[in-house]
This record gives sequence, structure tokens and C-alpha cells, in this order.
Amino acid sequence: MNFIKRDFTLMSMMLIPVAIAINIVAGQLTAILKLPIFLDAIGTILVSILAGPWVGAATGFLSNAINSIFDPGFFPFSLVSIAIGIVTGILARKNMFSKFWKLLISGFLIALTSTIVAAPIVAFLFGGVTGSGNTLITGALMATGQNLIQSVFASQFISDIADKIISILISFTIIKSMSDKYLIKFPLGDRFISKK
Repeated sequence: MNFIKRDFTLMSMMLIPVAIAINIVAGQLTAILKLPIFLDAIGTILVSILAGPWVGAATGFLSNAINSIFDPGFFPFSLVSIAIGIVTGILARKNMFSKFWKLLISGFLIALTSTIVAAPIVAFLFGGVTGSGNTLITGALMATGQNLIQSVFASQFISDIADKIISILISFTIIKSMSDKYLIKFPLGDRFISKK
């Protein structure tokens, strides 16, 4: 339990509400525009990179819990957000956000995790239709003769790859713009100081 407590510093906890706001605003914007990406994990990824997996998981869960007040359909996806936070935090501890090629590998691994957790939720709870832009991709794949599960997994992975790489790049850009004095206050922030 000490390693979980260690991540929840005062600065980490102060970043959680900001990250939740980023998740909600970016997610709502992409939903309104019916884009085939989500961008609702930027804040979760940002927090996970700076503060570790448990703070990221908490941020992801709280983002979905707040969103589900207005649309209960968001709540099942809290499992996806928790998984994204944990995997991103573990990758951050392994220094997988220090170079561009590592960012791409991390994006692939986070997208794969997100797809594995989200696709069954989309297929079995929502019948493949969530109202997001990637529902169009699912429909197009089903029109080619693929079954629902294959179509949902394929469309989820296609949109997740783009979504997670864009989310990581945005988070990384935010981190690189932070001052060393601010970064040092986060459990994993010192990893970005010497590389600025």
C-alpha cells in the first residue's frame, strides 16, 4: 500500500481535477463533432505519466463517473479509463515517454489495452453502437461481412491507435512546457527535467 500512497502527493492530487476537466472537455468536443477518435484520456495519460498508475487510474475513473451523471453510458467505460491509467503509469515508470519512438510504442500498447477492455463493452452492452464516430467504422466493417465482434475490435483498435498517439503527444507537449520547479514536485516528474 505504501507504493500507492507514494504516488498520491499533494501536487498529484491537485492535478487530478485539472486532468478530469481536460478529459471531459476534449471528450465532449469530439463527441459533438462525431470524430472517430475520443481524446477523453488526455488528462488521464498526463497524470499517469507524471504521478504514476494509481493516480492515473483514479483520474480515469472519476472522469467517467462525472460524465455518467449526464450520460450513464459513460460509466461502463470507467474500466477502460482505469486500464489506461494503470498501463500508462507503468510505462512511465519504465521510462517509455523519453524518446519519440518510445512514445509510439507506448501509444500502441495503450491502444491495445484500451481495445481489449473497451471492445467487449461496446459489443455486448451497446450492440456495437455507441454514438461515437467509430460506430461508422464498425458499420462499414459489418457491411463487408465481418461479424459484430470482429468489426467492433477492428474499429476500436483503428480509432484507439490514432486517439492514444494524439493524446500522448498532447500530454507530452504539456509536460515539456512545464517548468523544472513544477515537474520535480510530481513522483515521476524528474524524468523530464534533464531532457528539456
